[in-house]
Amino acid sequence: MPSISKRRLMIGILFALSLFVLPAKAASPFCSDPGCKATRRTFKGLCDFIVTNKASGPVLTRHGKPTTAIFIAGYYMRALVAGYEIFGDRRYLDTAITYGDTLLKEQMPCGYWASGYGPVYFADTGSALGLFIVLYKHVDRDRQGRYMDAIQRYVNSLQKDGMIHSNGALGVGWEHVQDGKLIQPIPDDYTTSSALTGGEIFTWMYHMTKEEKYRRMAYEALHWVLGTMREDGVIPYVLAAYGASLGKKGDPRNDFFVWDELRYLNAAYVGEGLLSFDLHCDQPAWKADLRKMIKPNIEWLLATQNPSGNWSAPSQEPGCRATFDLTRTPGIANLLIWYYEQVDRDPRIVSAVRRFDQFLMNPQEGKALGLLNRVPLLTTECNNQDTITSLMGYAFSDILVPGISSRW
Repeated sequence: MPSISKRRLMIGILFALSLFVLPAKAASPFCSDPGCKATRRTFKGLCDFIVTNKASGPVLTRHGKPTTAIFIAGYYMRALVAGYEIFGDRRYLDTAITYGDTLLKEQMPCGYWASGYGPVYFADTGSALGLFIVLYKHVDRDRQGRYMDAIQRYVNSLQKDGMIHSNGALGVGWEHVQDGKLIQPIPDDYTTSSALTGGEIFTWMYHMTKEEKYRRMAYEALHWVLGTMREDGVIPYVLAAYGASLGKKGDPRNDFFVWDELRYLNAAYVGEGLLSFDLHCDQPAWKADLRKMIKPNIEWLLATQNPSGNWSAPSQEPGCRATFDLTRTPGIANLLIWYYEQVDRDPRIVSAVRRFDQFLMNPQEGKALGLLNRVPLLTTECNNQDTITSLMGYAFSDILVPGISSRW
């Protein structure tokens, strides 16, 4: 009798343990190396680099004082949150939480954040506040409340200041911040703010509050952006205040800025807002509409990937490989992975992302692009080294665990 009871007890214990031990999951299909070992090693090395060298974000000098570019810091810290979820290293999460506390303190009384390099840009703010979104499930209730309050104040200010337009687009921001005061609003329709604040932040507000107005604002912002797309799938860079106007026809400089100079940047940033909405909007008809609208852009990205595996053209400036457009391209991988996982399991997407992963891990390519975890800090401004390094982490996380960067 005792032996039977012991046997039953052991069976019960083993059954209980089985509930907590999940079977090993197959390696991601998007890694360029079998079993993702090299990709994991590269991403972990990047996370270690961020903790050691970028715990407070990239340090810039503005008027003789150190400051931080909030959008780059946001992507660095979001990479660390994903790194914590993948590797379980508590240092990664603690570093991100600490920077999140700093970001809370930097919110101005008006509800906005300065970009770190002069103006208030709603595009940069959307990237930065993405950190609060991915941290939310990892922090205590007090921090959760402060995150929610900060973002609520931000969206309230956008509405109060007329920065959400009747066509769905969002404005750019404010040209200057002087002594804590905003100077010279820039209300013009802007592609990137409409995607990152409009598509992503307002979707999160709907996700948290279930208020229909926020879901509609997110949908209308993304619908406006995708409605500007050309038939060949190129999304224009619309920013009239800085010389990129959709309404100005026949000006070669304007047309180049709108349609050519930053077209891959657009795909990456618009993709971030779109996939956030698609995964969390709970509105099948709107999801189907935007999925149909983005398809030409997906086809264009697959057709124009460089043989090396990346997107965009290298700089023509001596000694500078990475253009402004090229440094923003890593998010294209996240967009393609979302499309494959949620919309269409097209094998061309797997091949494209694998080639991009191989490109990112190539030490020579990394050195040429100025990836900071591969080479010492350079001084050539056009390299945008912190930008591409931070966004590389955003891409690697989804390559390793599809969709992890957008788990709310």
